[in-house]
Amino acid sequence: MNQSAVFWMVFAAIVIGWILGRFSGPKAPSRGRSSSYYEGLNYLLDGKPDGATDAFIASLDVNSETFETHLLLGNLLRKRGEVQRAIRVHVNILEHSAIQDIQKHEAHLELARDYISAGLLDRAEQLLLDLIAESSLKGVEARRYLIEIYQAERDWDKAIAMAGSLLSKRGLFQGKRHEVKGPGEQSVHVLLPHFYCELAEKRKKNGDISGAQQALASAFREDPSNVRVTLMRAQLAEGEGDFRKAIELLLNVAGQDKEFLPEVVPLFKQCAEALGQLDQYERFLRDSMQKYPSTGLVIALTDLINEREGAEAAALFLTDAMRNAASLRGLYRLMLLQLEESRSQLSSKLEVAMELMRQLTETAPGYRCQHCGFRGKHLHWFCPGCKFWGSIKPIGLIKKLN
Repeated sequence: MNQSAVFWMVFAAIVIGWILGRFSGPKAPSRGRSSSYYEGLNYLLDGKPDGATDAFIASLDVNSETFETHLLLGNLLRKRGEVQRAIRVHVNILEHSAIQDIQKHEAHLELARDYISAGLLDRAEQLLLDLIAESSLKGVEARRYLIEIYQAERDWDKAIAMAGSLLSKRGLFQGKRHEVKGPGEQSVHVLLPHFYCELAEKRKKNGDISGAQQALASAFREDPSNVRVTLMRAQLAEGEGDFRKAIELLLNVAGQDKEFLPEVVPLFKQCAEALGQLDQYERFLRDSMQKYPSTGLVIALTDLINEREGAEAAALFLTDAMRNAASLRGLYRLMLLQLEESRSQLSSKLEVAMELMRQLTETAPGYRCQHCGFRGKHLHWFCPGCKFWGSIKPIGLIKKLN
């Protein structure tokens, strides 16, 4: 059903609601319909919904019988992108005293959603905080919208506090902690470690290493199996010169989520080089390839062999690795190795082909969201598509050839 048909249905419901509100309950002294009502009806019949909206807002009474109709109209306007009109509808509801408190709280929440859509986050925040104080029934939903606001504002201290208060509101028999829902479909148990990680990133950027470590300790308490927490703790350890601790942490990633093993490679190599233990780094790469034969791991081991044994040995290894499985990045690296010593003999046409292959490998997405399918070149812990935390993972598992 298209938006036009839905809009007509809404206004038909408004007319019916007006009639019900007009003729139900004790009889009041009769009075004629307002000119705004007839003006709105004419706009509607003439196919001018914008004018009809303004006229009906001005003419229709708000009461318990017509409340749902007004609320439906406001929500439809917001979905159509007409946020200012949606705000007018919801403000109009709140200005009437003929509705119950629970209905006022519902309109209160919808007005806050209007402000969020309009980008007026400070107004929405205040409305939602007021709603938490006034209504225990709508308080949980208000907290979820506040978490969205604090995410958008990158105010991680407030986001953490609000998520914690949402956890504290769960009932004794409402299930385990990870079942408490936050914004969207994700549980608060999934959100909190990422909020602490964001706070740690902020503190680290400001030079507060101790504060960053404290934030990561809190994140670890929330979810010891979170890969992002492990990677960030290893980064801090490496920055402090504790290379053994960093390697010890990185070795945990295989048991947490083997799909992130390629993300471990750069930091592991830095630490191994600092300790003079490249043999340990090589063992890590070979063991990881057995668990997760990805392009990133194959190329990392190829580069190590090239550094230690030369291009010929690296080409032989990569050729063997590509016999039963292949990737565009692997093929490009193999061609570079094979042509490294004969570039002067490379024809100009083949140089063009190599350049095109290089561009393809550099522009191909390296990460994909497991929830919505969003693809990108860089790892984002917060998906810009579906707004999920921790749903993006590296692409790179080598596919077997037929």
